[in-house]
Amino acid sequence: MDRRWGRGYNAMSATMLYTAGEAKPARLFVCDAGRTMRTVDIGQGITLGRAGTGIDVDLPLNSGIVSKRHGRITKLDTGYCYSDTDSLNGTHINGILYGKDGENSSCILNDGDILRIDRKNLDRPHHEAVVMIFSTSWQDAEWQSVELREDTGNINIGRTTVAQEGIKIADPAVSKKHATFIHGVRGWSIVDHGSTNGVFVNGERIAQPRPLHAMDVVRIVNTLFIFFGDRLLYNAPAVQKNQLAIHIEERSVRNLFKKRILLENIDLSIDPGDMVLVLGGSGAGKTTFFNAVMGYEKARGKIVHDGRDIYKEYAQMKYEIGFVPQQDLLRDDDTVYHTLDNAAQMKMPADTANDARQARIDQVLEMLGLQRERDSLVKKLSGGQKKRLNIAVEFIADPSLFFLDEPDSGLDGIMAAGLMENLRVIADEGKIVMVITHAPDRVAHLFDKVIVLAKSTKTNSGHLAFYGSIDAAKEFFDADSLEGIVKRINRPDENGDGLSDFYIEKYEKYIGESI
Repeated sequence: MDRRWGRGYNAMSATMLYTAGEAKPARLFVCDAGRTMRTVDIGQGITLGRAGTGIDVDLPLNSGIVSKRHGRITKLDTGYCYSDTDSLNGTHINGILYGKDGENSSCILNDGDILRIDRKNLDRPHHEAVVMIFSTSWQDAEWQSVELREDTGNINIGRTTVAQEGIKIADPAVSKKHATFIHGVRGWSIVDHGSTNGVFVNGERIAQPRPLHAMDVVRIVNTLFIFFGDRLLYNAPAVQKNQLAIHIEERSVRNLFKKRILLENIDLSIDPGDMVLVLGGSGAGKTTFFNAVMGYEKARGKIVHDGRDIYKEYAQMKYEIGFVPQQDLLRDDDTVYHTLDNAAQMKMPADTANDARQARIDQVLEMLGLQRERDSLVKKLSGGQKKRLNIAVEFIADPSLFFLDEPDSGLDGIMAAGLMENLRVIADEGKIVMVITHAPDRVAHLFDKVIVLAKSTKTNSGHLAFYGSIDAAKEFFDADSLEGIVKRINRPDENGDGLSDFYIEKYEKYIGESI
């Protein structure tokens, strides 16, 4: 495990601490003449050397200080190895020189290693120096450039909205105020604001402000910054299509001229295809959270789906949202087919052709296992079939966001599990599915993430106490089950441990709320 990038030192959640995901095919990010970045797939291995010499190499580099045959990367059974092939200037890997003037000529490569062809003294970089970054955890990103002028102010880096001249990184492993590029009288430096996952300069985690030299590489989680002196090149994460970004500053109501805060400080994002459990004790605000995210009851904050603000565009976006409440809203004397046909006519676009509407009805009936009940009256259906029909009514318009409030209530274990498996199928179509249930453990394996809401005894309002994977949540709360998590945060008079404030503060600490 590569700890240089802050991996593995705490096993909480990848949404809080930076953890390595499954290794991807190796790539090399290359910056040579022109100071633009290009990406090279390494595959089984590549050779590199100076461009324009007539020597056949896989990666020709535009630099006069690169040898004709400078080095090679070879794929081994256990990873990748870089070998300097007796070049004139050698190759620096994380600041250590390899080649004829170095102690060794080869080195096993790890994710994030920085290869540099330059002078021996890296504090005085050559104007044709080459920087390459080896990566097996690369992200789909666009390289962007920031000009560094004499009048350029400090550049703040963080997860949420930052001050002017700042760069926002929409990654939950990045702290709210993570770091700052500081423009001083002696040049530029980088400072870490006590972030959870740290700042790394040329592969080394910094503890103090670090002066920057041309060609230095700064890494913050998965975002790379190449410092050239007069500009900064960085790979901004590509915006996840159909991602749901939730930023609730406050949801409150007024009663007899007194404001009561129901929810506050909830900041997270959900990817398409995720099935998310919303967990919390009594009064934690689960239903209030649902209503705020769906736009039914606006909170102070912003809910953005696929780059669109749900609050500002609710009239158009409400058709992209499906909601299945606890209560049954079906009419007993309608058939299953007529129930869905009525829903389709109300929810699908008005110009939908009849053939397309009928095809969608058949598709939803098949998906939710109701095809055999097509002509049955609603009052003849079993409890589980009625639940599935309620889901079908909301899913008929193919919403991107799907919210369900205790869809398995009143069902036995087998029927409830079958219902949740139907929801898993819906999520696997690329939808975001969010579920409240009071029996989460029997279907825990179906969820990608869990949102834990807890009611603070200090503010009497609901707060985010955790967001991440199921396993990480159990570890975070030191609980063997999801119901055990609820016990941790419930009040003692609710047969709980009364630790809601402790876990709210613990989570805030891990995601950098205090910095």
